[in-house]
Amino acid sequence: MKFIKLMGLIFGLLSSLTTQAHYLWLEQADGKTKLYFGEYEGNLREITGGRLDMIASPQAMTNPESGKSNSLEITRMDNYLNIATTKAQPVVAQELTMKVKDLTKYNIGIVKPMYYAKIGNAKADGISALDLDIQLLGDNKVRVYLYGKPLAKAKLKVYAPNQWMQELNTNEIGETAFVTPWTGLYVLNVVTVESVKGEFKGEKYDGIRHVGTLTIIK
Repeated sequence: MKFIKLMGLIFGLLSSLTTQAHYLWLEQADGKTKLYFGEYEGNLREITGGRLDMIASPQAMTNPESGKSNSLEITRMDNYLNIATTKAQPVVAQELTMKVKDLTKYNIGIVKPMYYAKIGNAKADGISALDLDIQLLGDNKVRVYLYGKPLAKAKLKVYAPNQWMQELNTNEIGETAFVTPWTGLYVLNVVTVESVKGEFKGEKYDGIRHVGTLTIIK
């Protein structure tokens, strides 16, 4: 009985830790724009009725190089959120309503999670309205922003189509360069914890955990 309880506890801890490694990312193919929650590098896509439901109130918008951004309709599917687009256009998405999480056992603290996703292309794109933004500068170079200001010393992970991963750090002006040895879809992921106290829906937190991605096709 003790063994069963211990295994249940271990599974629960591992399950919770896995969730903290999750992020949102966007994919576009066959005229569809899909928002996934999980881990691209592990081909893990959460499902409706499961952890995809944690993305309860997502928002999606066009991300034009100039002009006004327009809100896009989102429909919940089996293992993704379908964003209403008529073509492969620049899109950003975010989930800002997730409840406060106690992640002190992972040395993260009590935080308010915020998730962001953006899809670009192999050319340079513009900075978006997302609080955490990964801007493609061209030539496999990016600049990371937090609230419109370059984010220095941020950890950037780049996941390749074949599950290969590279881990980099941005410099003092929020920039870093990466490599893309293979053709296909790459997901760039940044996680940063902002040390700021606050309250969300009656729950106090000691920091905001920003999790953002940029999807590019090579």
